[in-house]
This record gives sequence, structure tokens and C-alpha cells, in this order.
Amino acid sequence: MHMGVSAWGFLRPRPGELHPVAQRAMEDFVCKHGRLPVDAEGFVRCAEVIVNLNDRRAVEVLRVGFHQYRALEDGTLDSKHFGEIMAAIPEATFGSLPLSKPTPGVVGAEHRFAKRRLEHLSQWKPTQDDLSKLRSLVNRKAGRDIMQP
Repeated sequence: MHMGVSAWGFLRPRPGELHPVAQRAMEDFVCKHGRLPVDAEGFVRCAEVIVNLNDRRAVEVLRVGFHQYRALEDGTLDSKHFGEIMAAIPEATFGSLPLSKPTPGVVGAEHRFAKRRLEHLSQWKPTQDDLSKLRSLVNRKAGRDIMQP
């Protein structure tokens, strides 16, 4: 028996409309000036579904992420916006190092604000139509119901 994990990608050019996208196309978009369709708000939005494989067949959904990248009119990544996302990751993940002791009774929440900022920059909220379409695509690709409502 062979176990593994795979990432499945789906582009969302408009609300309620999702299409499978090759992992290579997403990698090219992020890393090699590749082009992807840009939505009306200037973003490339995608759903990433991480699935657990058993004998190369998807048996369960491990995680679902809804990512967005600001893009230029020609469909290439807006590197300035991507830089903002990359800059926000360390503080959202680890917090900032305090330069002085916090005031007694004050809870440091900078990392929570940084996490919300990162989510706002890099994630989108799916509609019920988006979720329904994604569930249908995932279950069809898996050949069984692995993504539940």
C-alpha cells in the first residue's frame, strides 16, 4: 500500500465559477512570471485542496485554502503586493520582538493584528456557490465523496 499527499488547485475567475488548474501553472504564475486569468477586482483567486492518497487514490481532504494574489492586467503576479504578503508572514507567524517590557496588564496582540492583515492580503472568502462547485469538482476528481458540505 502506497500513501501520500497531493495538492489540487482550482481557479476562480468569477464567483461560483471554478476550474481545475495545474500545479505547474500556479508555480509558474508565482515564481516565473506565468500568466493566469485575473478577476474583475484584479486578483487571481484559487482554492487549494490538500488530499490524502492511498494507492494514488484520494481518500480524504486534509485541508482547503482559499488564496488570492493581486495581478497586473496582463495576468502576471503583482510583485509589489506579493512582497507585502511575504513581509507580513514572519510577524503573523512569530510575532515581533518587543523592544521593551510590555506595560503591566497590557496583552501584546500585535501578532494577532499581523495575522488578520496577512489573511486580508492573501485569502478570499468563498460563497456558498463557490463551496458547492468546489465540492463537486473535488468529489468528481476523487471518484468518490471525500469533501462533505
